[in-house]
Amino acid sequence: MDCSVAIQFLPMDSKSDEETCRVVDAVIAYIDSTGLNYFVGPFETAIEGDYDTCMEVVKNCQLVGAKAGCGSMMTYVKIDYRPGGDVMSSEHKVSKYHEGDPEFAPAGKVEVA
Repeated sequence: MDCSVAIQFLPMDSKSDEETCRVVDAVIAYIDSTGLNYFVGPFETAIEGDYDTCMEVVKNCQLVGAKAGCGSMMTYVKIDYRPGGDVMSSEHKVSKYHEGDPEFAPAGKVEVA
């Protein structure tokens, strides 16, 4: 895996928190459908994969938001790209903070640094 991307999708024309969540949920459902590894946080969603696939997902997030009825959106993106190398996975970065949470425990075991 040579790319990790943090995507913060912000509907700018939502009239309520419920509307914001509905549109963001549509974008996250799209990310889920891609088959990429991903991690949903309170402010952004991290995806992991090859560079071209990740960039295609970033592009499509805007299209999915528009299809969900969002007429104005801002998307903030942070990209970790290592051509020919591996980036640190989300699991590697955060698993030590989620001890006992099976979502983050590889094979039921978490190493603490």
